[in-house]
Amino acid sequence: MLSEKDVDRLFDMGFDCSQIVFGEFAERFGLKKEDAYRIAGCFGIGMAQDGVCGAVSGGMMALGLAFGNDAPEDLSKKDALFKMRDELVKEFKIRNADVNCPELLGQKVHTLEDLMLTRPTGIYKDCPKYCIDVIEIVEKMLH
Repeated sequence: MLSEKDVDRLFDMGFDCSQIVFGEFAERFGLKKEDAYRIAGCFGIGMAQDGVCGAVSGGMMALGLAFGNDAPEDLSKKDALFKMRDELVKEFKIRNADVNCPELLGQKVHTLEDLMLTRPTGIYKDCPKYCIDVIEIVEKMLH
């Protein structure tokens, strides 16, 4: 499992929270890590601040890859997945008080330029912890 130091290194390389979390699980389910990074590429920074923390979104993608329905009529599988999604959100909120990125960061970040300008301010200091929290929660759900 990744450490916060590993997550920091991946952030420094240019990946975001959704990519890091989804990438951590992808190969286990037959998806190349590089493909996972591309798939999750739009979900970081709370989908540009109007949504859920990117780490949580990456965790949801991992749960979908592991347990999602691939037949439209398989509603019991979809229902089970929605319950897992809700459990992920609940557990993340217990650990971090909120699930929305702007509230977690304390401000909105909309563009790559905003991201680069705010990175030195330290507003992302807790993001590695958020990634690790989601990875731990999803790991428990997978077992």
